[in-house]
Amino acid sequence: MQDHIDTQPLQTILRDIPAPDSMGHAPIPLGNVTSGASRPSKCEESTLGLPSAATQFVLLVIILYAARKQYPQLELTVLVACGAMFVLLLVWKTSAARRRMGTKVPERKHTAKRQPRQRTQQEANQPRTPNMTGVWIKDKAASDSMEPTLDMMKINRLIRSAVRLVKGTQLKQSENSFEITVLSGILWFKIREEYPLTGEVRRFKRRDLRKGLHKGVAEHLPDGAVCVTLEWDEPLGGIGTDVFYVPAPKLLYVDSTIVMHGQTVKYRTIYHKQS
Repeated sequence: MQDHIDTQPLQTILRDIPAPDSMGHAPIPLGNVTSGASRPSKCEESTLGLPSAATQFVLLVIILYAARKQYPQLELTVLVACGAMFVLLLVWKTSAARRRMGTKVPERKHTAKRQPRQRTQQEANQPRTPNMTGVWIKDKAASDSMEPTLDMMKINRLIRSAVRLVKGTQLKQSENSFEITVLSGILWFKIREEYPLTGEVRRFKRRDLRKGLHKGVAEHLPDGAVCVTLEWDEPLGGIGTDVFYVPAPKLLYVDSTIVMHGQTVKYRTIYHKQS
């Protein structure tokens, strides 16, 4: 694997981006996205609470069942011991989270499905904050659906469930580096990547959790946004970009583009900064 990322597949996409406006900002079109929001809604999740015990238990049962099917020679006592350890870890994590947050996780309100749209002129004229350090909570109602991306990447049901339970992201940005950590209540679903902002290539485990590594680079854009470009090999090789920017105080947009085998999917994820 060479230490160079070929961005040629994305050049056709980038040609379709509108020219910068009078403020020097170039809005990124959403293309064919399946769902979105007419305007960012107020964040419905104010804490980083863990998924419900029932959800964790169902995932545990699925994992133990799969292990039993794959390795019939495993004794039942071994599986029971693993389940007991998982429950103890869950109890400990839940207690620690409640002590740390000191508040009850509010119930999620059901909101109507929103239609995709382009960035408004007012958003385009907003300056983008150069530093994005902080904890950002995902606004699932306002964000675009990831289902087309998961379908194209042929993600299995277990990983899909973990993706849907992602709470947000933690960013650490300095003058020379950009660190991304996915915040999830699932103990085994961990993603943490740190890139120098000098164009050097770094390698990390693939985000689809398949075997192998992806290579990525991060760079500053003229308006203060940060663009992370990834490339991964077969099986299901492809290239993608994530553009991180802050169009308004305490509001984070991540515009993602994935290109695989001649197919392209674009989607936007919206986050609110935790107080």
